[in-house]
Amino acid sequence: MGEELSPFEDSKKRLDLLALDEFGKLVVIELKRDNDGFHMDLQAIRYASTVRLFSIDKIVEFYGNFHNCNNEQAEKAIDNFLGGDYAQKLDFDNVRIILVNQYFSKDITNTVLWLNEQGLDIKCIKINPYKLNSESIWDIDTIIPVKEAQEYQLKLKEKKHSDQETKRNNKDFSKYQFNGGIFGKGRLVLAVVSDYCKNNPNIDIVHLQDTFPKELQSRLETAILYSDLENNSKFAERYFKDDVITLNNASKIIVCNQWGVGNIDRFIDCATKLGYKIEKQS
Repeated sequence: MGEELSPFEDSKKRLDLLALDEFGKLVVIELKRDNDGFHMDLQAIRYASTVRLFSIDKIVEFYGNFHNCNNEQAEKAIDNFLGGDYAQKLDFDNVRIILVNQYFSKDITNTVLWLNEQGLDIKCIKINPYKLNSESIWDIDTIIPVKEAQEYQLKLKEKKHSDQETKRNNKDFSKYQFNGGIFGKGRLVLAVVSDYCKNNPNIDIVHLQDTFPKELQSRLETAILYSDLENNSKFAERYFKDDVITLNNASKIIVCNQWGVGNIDRFIDCATKLGYKIEKQS
């Protein structure tokens, strides 16, 4: 597709080679000729993150400039290469990376192996030049992934995907009936605590936390003062911060939203002892 491209605006950095594979994926190829390829992995990832933002017109332009042809000829060539319907087959979301160098340090190989486990597609190719009489010979060896490792990584990805599907399928989406409404786990807790505050308007946060103790959730208080978020901003997403309960003493209360199969039964038992009727929906 092109060489010595500048994917960044207002930058002197140049992408060594940009290619296209038969599946429509863009391929960032980074070439180095040093002892360890320092930062070449990070540099290639930066290029890949930018390349994925290219438009189809940009790809056509690169091809045309590299092959010295007009846009119509470039479109036709790309279309023929991909077997027709090229605009639909171009895949900007799964950019491949190929790193080429004479030597790869352990830091680089370990990083690449880990990134591949996270779902990236990075290949390391080691090249060694030799002189035989007057001819130059290149020894080219793919060190990541080797065939055995590639098969293992493929199985690992399939297993990871399968495990994620199993977790999704095994998630408990039970609903509960309370006070004429149907609620998921977190919203059920919010509804019960809100009702308790409404029927006991003169309580304070200490009373509320004694009534619905931290042990119900196991890690977090069932309810806290809204002002507590100022000192614990990391907990902001763990509470219904948009559903504030105001007590008679003007205290503003928010309720924890972190409830699942491991703790909701404890809360329901507590609420039942307080006289609340909660029914699980089948």
